[in-house]
Formats: sequence, structure tokens, C-alpha cells
Amino acid sequence: MKKWIILCLCSLFVLSAIMYMTKPSQDDYTAWLLENMSDRMEGQSPMMSMGLSLFGEQMIENRTEVNDYLVFNTFNTEMKGKELKFIGVFHTFIPLSLDGE
Repeated sequence: MKKWIILCLCSLFVLSAIMYMTKPSQDDYTAWLLENMSDRMEGQSPMMSMGLSLFGEQMIENRTEVNDYLVFNTFNTEMKGKELKFIGVFHTFIPLSLDGE
């Protein structure tokens, strides 16, 4: 029984260490969100695409709140009255809520 407890604790420690090392940063989130926004705007107004390429990164960074929970991050971004919430874990972004969709 004691061996199982030690094995479980070691596994939990290793998983936590991996999660800590692979949690994405705000720069990763900004690049990911900018890429997704660009993909959605493809084929629309060239002026909007140009504005997004010029000011998109700064706009996302200024409107994003990042919360660090040691093994994952949460990202809250407010754009055009919509609130986007994502959890960042294992170099991946998982939507928590997409307000207005």
C-alpha cells in the first residue's frame, strides 16, 4: 500500500513539473490569438487585415489579463464587447467561454 502512495505522489510531481514547463506565456497567447483572428478575417476588408497586422499584437496585449496558477495560465481578453476566456496548458489553449458566441 505504501508503494502505491509513493508511486502516486511521484507521478503527481512529474505531471505537475511537465505542466509547469509547458504552460504557454502571454507572448504565445498573443501570437496564437492573432493568427486565429487573421484566419477568420481572411477574404474580408484588406484595410482591416492591414490594421490587424500593424496593431493587433499591441491591442491583444493591452486588453488581456493573465492569471498564473503555477501549472497553467488563464487568459481573459475583451474585444468589441466580447470576453474571450482561455486556459493555457501543455502549449495549448482551451476555450473556457466565448462570450457572445
